[in-house]
Amino acid sequence: MVNISLFKNFVPLGSLLPTDRAELAKYARVGVYQPGQIIFSRGETAQTVPFLVTGEVEVFDGGHARIIRGDTPDARSALASGLRRAATATCLKTAQVLLVDREHLDLILTWSQTGGLQVTEHGAKHSASEDDSQDWMTALLQNQAFHRIPPGNIAQLFACMQSARFNAAETIIQQGDRGDCYFILTEGRVQVVQQDADGLNETEVSVLGVGRGFGEEALLSGNPRNATVRALTDVSVMKIDAHDFERLLKAPVLSQIAIEEVTAEHQLIDVRLPGEFARGHVPGAIGLPLAQLRELAVQLDPRRPCAVYCDSGRRSASATYLLCERGFDARLVAGGVPAELMTEST
Repeated sequence: MVNISLFKNFVPLGSLLPTDRAELAKYARVGVYQPGQIIFSRGETAQTVPFLVTGEVEVFDGGHARIIRGDTPDARSALASGLRRAATATCLKTAQVLLVDREHLDLILTWSQTGGLQVTEHGAKHSASEDDSQDWMTALLQNQAFHRIPPGNIAQLFACMQSARFNAAETIIQQGDRGDCYFILTEGRVQVVQQDADGLNETEVSVLGVGRGFGEEALLSGNPRNATVRALTDVSVMKIDAHDFERLLKAPVLSQIAIEEVTAEHQLIDVRLPGEFARGHVPGAIGLPLAQLRELAVQLDPRRPCAVYCDSGRRSASATYLLCERGFDARLVAGGVPAELMTEST
């Protein structure tokens, strides 16, 4: 990972919070170029945003040439910006170039700038400092599902968030209730538990901290809440109602695929119960029940895309979202798979 102290020398990297710089550094590297070597060429698609650390570079746009030297005011800005290179950069004297992943930089800038405006609006409603508020946004960026949100949705997403507070031991979500909103933790910790059929015993599923979201499964599946969530400490959250979750999060995150489009490249995942899977499933499918998906997802190959199905599309919608959160390229088999295609049994 790149030393984040480099970032403070450049615009706009220096304006980011330390936590944002640390996250962005995971997607950056320093390249070393020798005289005469091409750093990037005019017309090519930009995968990175390049910043000159040391050395000397010529940037030629087809009509005019600029000489840029490291550690000068001209080098504080990127050598190039935009989706496509407008010029060719050639190394004149041995150069070190900081190469930052363009999509991640754009995402972090959009989240931090758009979110910062909205946090200021909500600031009077809770006791978290501005830095704490930024911390939850940085943590939220680590949720891979949010990387699929179009930039145009991000401002809308923050605009529709509503802040709320809960005292320690207070129930935020009750198992069995209708799902009406999605929560993002901005302060404190919560415990997720599942109750047995008679409601007398419960099992802890997980403990969540700042930046984690919860409550999405009922919104994705249309089923009642499948767990109870209680505040372990005093808690602050941002809430997104079901309608806004549907249009701003669910729609862009849940890419769909028809069962006929599934190829040998895909990991085909059946998220029904083991008994259902045993009676019949699509040939070659892997049985990973939704209730155990969080633990069993480690069995999957993160380099291969996933196609996720059940019999109706409800359980598989929840499973697809969970896999996207964990960084998998997961797609929902639209509408579920009919019984006549589940010809293999165990």
